[in-house]
Amino acid sequence: MRSIEESTRAALEDLDYVLGVLREEKTGAEPTRTLADLPELLDRVRHAGALVEADLSGEPAQVQGTVSRAAYRILQEGLTNALRHGAGGPVSVRVAALPDGLELSVVNRTGAAVTTGAGQRAFPTSGHGLPGLAERVRLLHGEFEAGPDGSQNWRLAVRLPVRSSA
Repeated sequence: MRSIEESTRAALEDLDYVLGVLREEKTGAEPTRTLADLPELLDRVRHAGALVEADLSGEPAQVQGTVSRAAYRILQEGLTNALRHGAGGPVSVRVAALPDGLELSVVNRTGAAVTTGAGQRAFPTSGHGLPGLAERVRLLHGEFEAGPDGSQNWRLAVRLPVRSSA
């Protein structure tokens, strides 16, 4: 079973690479980031001027492989959207590593964008926005929600299944 799981994850990584090539993305240009790199991502967003409130529970850095890489990209895209389309105020990030799944959410106020000094992006994104995120989550058999959360907030919520390594 473990061998099948590893083969499946490798196939997903290959598919992700092929999708990038088909979309004419630069491949291999940046190192692959994982949830272990989340503190650095949060620091970069804060440096860009956003107030980020992070709620991390469980052991997110222990999530491995494709799920960890996808989770990082999902959070990166969600935070970029919060910077680009948010109305200021805090951005709430929640990451909960549970025995059977990984729950991610990014919630921000809606409105005018927060920009860095010269109006540049705070950090690069995949360039495919919410449809790309939904596609990535679907490939991992996860659940994806994005949309208004009340009258003034936007919420991105994802749940990805994980398997224990025991």
